[in-house]
Amino acid sequence: MTFGCDYEDKLNPVPSTLISDLTAFESVERVKNQVNGLYATFKETGFWGAQYLYYSEARAGNFVSTQLNPTRGALSYQMIVDASTADIGNVWTEGYQIINACNLFLSKLPINGESLLGAEVMNNYLAEARFIRAITYYYLLQLYAQPYLKDGGSSPGLPLRLEANTGLRDYNLENSTVKTVYEQIITDLNFAESNLPSTYSTALLRTTRAHKNAAVAMKTNVYLAMGKYPEVITEADKMVPTTSPYVSPTGYANRLMPNVVTVFATPFTTDESILSMPFSALDAPGNSLGNPYLPAVSDASGLGVSGTGDYYLLESAVVAEPNWKSTDARRQFVFRTPTGPNTGRLWCVKYRLGSPFADYMPVMRYSQVMLNLAEALVKENGLDTRAISLLNAVRQRSDATTTFEPTTKTELEELIFIERNIEFLGEGIRNIDLVRQMKPIPAKIPAGGSPVLQVLPTNPNYIWPFPTSETLYNKK
Repeated sequence: MTFGCDYEDKLNPVPSTLISDLTAFESVERVKNQVNGLYATFKETGFWGAQYLYYSEARAGNFVSTQLNPTRGALSYQMIVDASTADIGNVWTEGYQIINACNLFLSKLPINGESLLGAEVMNNYLAEARFIRAITYYYLLQLYAQPYLKDGGSSPGLPLRLEANTGLRDYNLENSTVKTVYEQIITDLNFAESNLPSTYSTALLRTTRAHKNAAVAMKTNVYLAMGKYPEVITEADKMVPTTSPYVSPTGYANRLMPNVVTVFATPFTTDESILSMPFSALDAPGNSLGNPYLPAVSDASGLGVSGTGDYYLLESAVVAEPNWKSTDARRQFVFRTPTGPNTGRLWCVKYRLGSPFADYMPVMRYSQVMLNLAEALVKENGLDTRAISLLNAVRQRSDATTTFEPTTKTELEELIFIERNIEFLGEGIRNIDLVRQMKPIPAKIPAGGSPVLQVLPTNPNYIWPFPTSETLYNKK
């Protein structure tokens, strides 16, 4: 036994469940697993698996917390979080885990990636990592940093971590400015656009893996948040023709679906879905949006599915918008409790699969690029006819009986702002739209419930504080 055993191979093998930094990149299959792992980290419960989205929606004025349960975002809903609140720590921790996973991948793959994969495939994978890092920083900025428009991005932003942490080390790092973080995001997205594939071989991959249009679409988000409207127009023009039909002429032919309901139904892989996070019964989210948004059994009669009923729709908010007609197809995403003590209560049923609530979570849709472009055109040109056409295209996809004919720039801006609120209800975008424009977080005054007062941009709780987990280890 002494002479028949290879000590290193037999007594100290690499455990099958623990792959070291180097062995994780030693084969094509393992590299693919590492790339898939980046997306898996992004869609964990603390980020795009649900919590980032419903904490954002809880703040933004369209939803009511049913039980004011602190474990389900009630403190975010009430706008009374502090540095020790779990909501603050959950999103921050998950966000920086995503960033660190991307940094680790970016540092290790180039060691032997070109010889293993070839330059083109290696750069494809590097682009995916930089894309995921970029959008994670973008979404963190929307909660934890002052809006860019406040002072041109000179406010303190985030610790800009671009190197991987693989063990105990010095965690002290000063905040970069908001502007500096945005500039890094754009740098990463430019690299992603240049190196990502134009498309993939299947609808599933086109929907769930980053491609060139995903990078372009995200740049329209970023530039819109920065108030750089000419840049929004430049990027969106790559995907949105000047006149109808609106079908992306570059990359994959993304477009609006004729019926918006199909975008949120199985198989979730429509041409409108530029990027979504996939889930299934075998890969279920820890707490998907269907769970808190769908009514509990007692309020779900006739719906066919139920959830925990943590958030219902505020009856005086977007659902009361007079221009949102009852015949609009998007009204199918609103369910009214038919019987019982809560008769008439309204629920968002955009995520309609029952337990284990495995709806795909949208990250970017073509309608968002169109409305981003419409907003930028108005900011640049005033009462812009192309912006009106884009707005009407989004509205008439769901409501063919409405044609907007605004007569002033202010009216058109407000119509686009309202349309975004209707179109993206429950998708985590409303809070971003409010904060990037430095608008107040609306009051939430439900019938028979506890009121939550309006929060102005000057209020300390307008943005989230850094969590104690960060300030404990990062003295700078």
